[in-house]
Amino acid sequence: MKSFAVIDRRAFIAGLIALAVMVLTFVGAFMWVQHRVMHLHDEELRSTLLGELELRRQFDRTSGRAKLIEGLAWRSSIVDATRYLVLLDSAGKPAVGNPGMLPEESLQRISKQGWFRVSDEAGPDIFVVGLTLDDGAKLLMSYRDPIRRDMAQTLGQTAVLGVLLIVTIGIATGLIFNHYALTQIRHMAHTARRIQRGQMTARAPVSQRVDAMGALARTLNEMLDQNEALVTGLRTITESLAHDLRTPMMRIRRSIESARSTSSEAERQAHLAEAEAGITRRLQVFKALVDLARAEAGLAYESMEVLDLGTLATDLAELFEPLAEERGQKLERRIRAVMVTGHRQILSQAVGNLLENAIKYSPAGAVLSVSVETMDDGTPEIVVQDRGPGIPVNAREQAVRPFVRLEGASGEFGSGLGLAIAAAVARLHRGKLVLESADPGLRVRLRFGHA
Repeated sequence: MKSFAVIDRRAFIAGLIALAVMVLTFVGAFMWVQHRVMHLHDEELRSTLLGELELRRQFDRTSGRAKLIEGLAWRSSIVDATRYLVLLDSAGKPAVGNPGMLPEESLQRISKQGWFRVSDEAGPDIFVVGLTLDDGAKLLMSYRDPIRRDMAQTLGQTAVLGVLLIVTIGIATGLIFNHYALTQIRHMAHTARRIQRGQMTARAPVSQRVDAMGALARTLNEMLDQNEALVTGLRTITESLAHDLRTPMMRIRRSIESARSTSSEAERQAHLAEAEAGITRRLQVFKALVDLARAEAGLAYESMEVLDLGTLATDLAELFEPLAEERGQKLERRIRAVMVTGHRQILSQAVGNLLENAIKYSPAGAVLSVSVETMDDGTPEIVVQDRGPGIPVNAREQAVRPFVRLEGASGEFGSGLGLAIAAAVARLHRGKLVLESADPGLRVRLRFGHA
């Protein structure tokens, strides 16, 4: 027994590609979010620091430079590791603080940008902001931001955890789906192997959930049901044909042997005529079997066309009226124009079989009818009614099977293939063949289904 791979290679590659796309998308989106968050943090910090310097410039305007220097000196005396203030007069000389405590080229960069940030690998990032006072003096402030690096590290750790979570969920989901899909495929393959071993009733298990695999299993089972019906029908026809042809063929052989052995020309011609009649009947049976096989197999779908049932029924009625008149019968018509999609040749064969049976099994002087009707729901049908012995209710299901002949008090009244062909043609047109009692006689409705 062949075993299935644990993971389908093509599905695995497709899953990896999908997972990689999700990871890259997540990383790209996260990098954009991180950039925006850090940018907003920088803008908020710059605004805060500049606001603090603006307050000192207003203090310089209202209280004077001496008070400002005194206040800055007092502020610098307080131990504060995050902020450092420097005041340079208009000549560039330090009035408060030491410019050497600021990052290199702070004055040049402040003059160009107004503020800047310096990343220090050994410590927190340093922000430097500057403001020019009314007399040209410069007020500078450096700020060591311990939060920014922590934010970046936290966001980075979150990104790593997010990627790991996506990969884990993706792999777990892929494995679960792979296991489910391969399990369903194993069931279907096991069903196929059972059918190969001759277990024609084997079917794939169908999940109660509505999903693609369940729909595939149901479609497979429907196909197997149809194939089993076709094979069973073929087997039944073959067995019945072998059984029904054995005796007629032996009679034909005896007639030919008798024709060879007799010395009378009249007897020889009689035996040959009997053999020829037997062969003609057998050829008719074979032709009917071909029609039945085509209808059962659905081979006529490609030849479907839009046709008028009224025209078809009229043509067949005109064809069989002379035969009915020879037996002293009358064939009435109740025909209207009804358009359907169907196979003209096979429909003609089926309705012709029904008319032939009606004429054959009705007594002389009987009034037969053929009509084209429409049911209340719009379903079209062709109805053929005879005045024969009819078919009992409990025997109608068997009557539409191939080679079934029914026996009753009035003798043999079943056709071996006519009703079977009509039933198969009805199924081909998504309808059904309905047998009803006409009191007396039989009413046969060849009903069409909806396309």
